[in-house]
Amino acid sequence: MKVSGKDVAEAILKKLQKKVEKLKVTPTLAIILAGEDPASRMYVEFKIKAAKKIGVRIKFYKFLENQLEDTLKTIEKLNADKTIHGIIVQYPIYKSWNFDDVFSRVAPQKDVDGFAKDSPFNGATAIGVWEMLTAFSFLEGFKSTKEFLKDKKIIVLGRGKTAGGPIIKLLGSYGLDITVVSRDTKNPQKVIKSADVVISATGVKNIINKTNLKKGSYVIGVGVGKEEVEGKQKVYGDINEEDVAKIAKLYCPTIGGIGPLTIVSLLENTIEAAIMSS
Repeated sequence: MKVSGKDVAEAILKKLQKKVEKLKVTPTLAIILAGEDPASRMYVEFKIKAAKKIGVRIKFYKFLENQLEDTLKTIEKLNADKTIHGIIVQYPIYKSWNFDDVFSRVAPQKDVDGFAKDSPFNGATAIGVWEMLTAFSFLEGFKSTKEFLKDKKIIVLGRGKTAGGPIIKLLGSYGLDITVVSRDTKNPQKVIKSADVVISATGVKNIINKTNLKKGSYVIGVGVGKEEVEGKQKVYGDINEEDVAKIAKLYCPTIGGIGPLTIVSLLENTIEAAIMSS
């Protein structure tokens, strides 16, 4: 059965709205957009829309490719501004810029994406995955997510800095035993098929399909990629949804799945940052 990330996200947003209404401070998130990826602008618009819905203030900054120094100076000012609680640099940025260098300028206490090692926040995508696992546990009648995951073999595909790595870190912090599948893994298909819970964050099209999935497993697709179809850019996900729908007990598709939950988690981190600073 498919579990909609949008539906889970909407339920969480309602709770966050009530939380914001009780605060004496208005949580404020600064978004920096510096890139040519058309999807990035769309993601930023989604974040702004969700933020407005729950009362989080957005400060939006857009920079051209020749404005690297202006971008760095802006980050410095935002770091020093006590009314700004969170800062994100929308990924990807211009190819001529170094993302790690730009991002490293963000103060750790304002890194609500949770990318930095010394950030007090878990990665937004990782939290989104945990929220989906929580939805799975609720649907299966468990009292807690940890109880649901106990004794289940959990596989995470990919260990990138924005998704796989933070997911592995968060699950590990709960004392869960995680098996990571990467390019170096021997017999990866066999390893994946042994899993009760599969979380895929590779960006490889249909890497999870009927050939490597256990019947009755739980699947979350995180990774996305793009390809050109008939002259148009089309987004695809890690999981072959047609296959997975027939094999998995519960699954979250890539498209309309973890994306909305990542946005919610980002806003949740921003709210926590505001509380911590007050």
